Amino acid sequence: MPLAASIDVGSNTVRLLAAEVSGGRIVRELLNLRANTRLGEGLSENGTLDPRARERTLGTLKDYSGRLKQHRVKAVTAIGTEALRKASDAAGFVDEVRRETGLEIEIISGEEEAKRTLMGVRAGIGHIAGAGDKLVVDIGGGSTELVATSDWDDYRAVSLPLGAVSLYERFVVGDPPSDADLAALEAHSYATLGKLDGFLPSGRGLLIGTAGTITSLAAVDMRMDEYDPARITGHTMARDTVARLLSRFCGMTSDQRRLLAGLEPGREDIIVSGTALLLAIMYRVEADSVVVCDYGLREGNLLYYMEQWAG
Repeated sequence: MPLAASIDVGSNTVRLLAAEVSGGRIVRELLNLRANTRLGEGLSENGTLDPRARERTLGTLKDYSGRLKQHRVKAVTAIGTEALRKASDAAGFVDEVRRETGLEIEIISGEEEAKRTLMGVRAGIGHIAGAGDKLVVDIGGGSTELVATSDWDDYRAVSLPLGAVSLYERFVVGDPPSDADLAALEAHSYATLGKLDGFLPSGRGLLIGTAGTITSLAAVDMRMDEYDPARITGHTMARDTVARLLSRFCGMTSDQRRLLAGLEPGREDIIVSGTALLLAIMYRVEADSVVVCDYGLREGNLLYYMEQWAG
């Protein structure tokens, strides 16, 4: 079976998946790695990549490249999202990565990110979600992608400049955050979501959530000592549960959150902003619950790459 790898260079996390793919399905994983390098740190303020964030991300990509060579994985697709879409020095960083690791990073648009995310979510949860209206939400570090579909093939997608890292840096001042911090964050989120009238469905269909904020929430909700993708996919959280988790996070410092079972290390600060954004989306679309999917952009990108390769 063909063996290939997908690397997702996100604004908060760099993820690697190397796997065998057959018939449009991921059938066996060889490597499944992630590192919170926070490439988008300080980007909203400076417009350029922070030198320390660049170094952390480059170091992780060197490590991933080395591991792929050890396993003789030659078919590799690497993509960059919001941080590299926005940074004025993104081209220089991409060149540096190419020189140092041999990896070619493709910076994809928000709409393309949404398309490939949908492919991954379909592969992960399509057998559960079935037919009917669906809205997929992918909360990233620097942007959020929303994809509306009924049959998985036809869809409408939009990318918003709302992310767990960017919202945290702009609005969360206190540790724990103050009521004023949270109110300002929520007001900005609602104002941005309000521009989507006519796109977002309300009060019908299934809301599906993917990516680190939402999968971490599911892991915390289940009090997971060790992350289990099989248990994450299909886990449903009521809106009241998301609100309760947000209230709990806001009553804790980052150091206290770091000790929570299920919370991915390095996400203890931005989990507040990410959860607040998810809750705002749920209220906006009148969703009583969200179904969680471990598969997302990284997996969809791998399937997309193999589809293009086979064609």
